[in-house]
Amino acid sequence: MIAPSPSSRLWFWVLGPVLASVLGSQVLWWLRNTPPGRSTFSRGLVEVGRFLFFLGVPYLALGGWPLPPFQGVLSPEEMGLVGLNARWPVTRWLEAAGTGVGVGLIAGLILALAWTNACRWAGPSQMRFSPRPWWALLVDGPALQAHWAFYRGALSLLLGNISWGVFLGLALVYLEWGLNPRWRQGWRSPHEAGGRWLRAALALVTALVFLLTRNLWVCLALHWPLEQLFWHLGRVRAAEV
Repeated sequence: MIAPSPSSRLWFWVLGPVLASVLGSQVLWWLRNTPPGRSTFSRGLVEVGRFLFFLGVPYLALGGWPLPPFQGVLSPEEMGLVGLNARWPVTRWLEAAGTGVGVGLIAGLILALAWTNACRWAGPSQMRFSPRPWWALLVDGPALQAHWAFYRGALSLLLGNISWGVFLGLALVYLEWGLNPRWRQGWRSPHEAGGRWLRAALALVTALVFLLTRNLWVCLALHWPLEQLFWHLGRVRAAEV
């Protein structure tokens, strides 16, 4: 019996979660109006399952149970999980942090201008966010960043090109969202459109940061303040309406 090649196994790890995500979103959409689908317990269970899925797939691909640690189809560094070592001395960390701050400031300014124009065009009741506690945003950030980093790291390795890997990984994320009925409906809801817009923008901005720095920690450090800032602006606008 011929063992599958590392590249074929990695393709399985990439395409399998995409298929699971698409099928899962369709099932949840079908169940949305059933009594089990409307219960608070089921909604909480979905959020927990989503969090575990986003973190569990990269963990297993990196070599988590049942494989030995760090002997999977992908290395931590390919996902940007780097530490302070010979390949990443203090100087490289400072350079990556400086790049992240610079890109973050530029992105924040562009997004703020886009937000202002969107609010002016759509009206005061359209661009706002549904209430959500700050700690939920902090928990959500690592799960999303791990999910996005897994796609771009795996595709960069498969294609042998970091640029192609980053942008095709971003395309896979957008494809998952585009095939999710709830995500599409959210763009038509005044309470959800702002969150959809912000998440799509964060995926693009952190993909660019990863391309420039190869450091997932910098992406995460950028994700949190930008998300907190715009959720705060959205809550302020919601209070004004």
